[in-house]
Amino acid sequence: MSEFIKLYQKDTNVKILRSIVEKLERGAIIIYPTDTTYAMGCSLNCVKTINKLKRIKGKDDDNLSIICSDLSDVTNYARIDNQTYKVLRNNAPGAVTFILQATNAFPNNFLDNKKSIGIRIPSNNIVHSLVEELGFPLVSTSVPLSVEEYENEDEPSLIWDKYKNVVDIVIDGGDVPNEESTIVDFTTGEMEITRQGAVEIK
Repeated sequence: MSEFIKLYQKDTNVKILRSIVEKLERGAIIIYPTDTTYAMGCSLNCVKTINKLKRIKGKDDDNLSIICSDLSDVTNYARIDNQTYKVLRNNAPGAVTFILQATNAFPNNFLDNKKSIGIRIPSNNIVHSLVEELGFPLVSTSVPLSVEEYENEDEPSLIWDKYKNVVDIVIDGGDVPNEESTIVDFTTGEMEITRQGAVEIK
């Protein structure tokens, strides 16, 4: 059965945070809050766990993105020109998913034949602190829920009740906006908003 751990955005307990990170380093899958919804993920450095995450999700890599701690971290995993960097700088951290050309920094078979990756830098302090302490991006995907369950997705205890025998840790980070991120695609050379979500792009 998974652990159910309470963390606060304004005062993240460092000892608890490090305990979660140690388990991520050993291959844990966790559910955690973002600035949009609750998400499910693992360390990018744990290939076997990424494959397990795919099986839980039941879909392919198109639904996996990564969460980075800051813009300098993003440049390790995506090719960014000056104009794209300016857009990222004006809109991150925040509820935006950037679709970017991927570098060769990903584990084997993570991207398969794809050349792009979705990248987020959420403004939620809990997930930001986790990624910063981990030193690697989190592989991230939405928590699989039915339409009815999405209405209560901001209630972590309900998520834990459903996934307590599936994941290793569920973090109770309180209410989340329960909104979709805005998706911005840069892979064609032009900026294209493919989904208008919680924020307007600056």
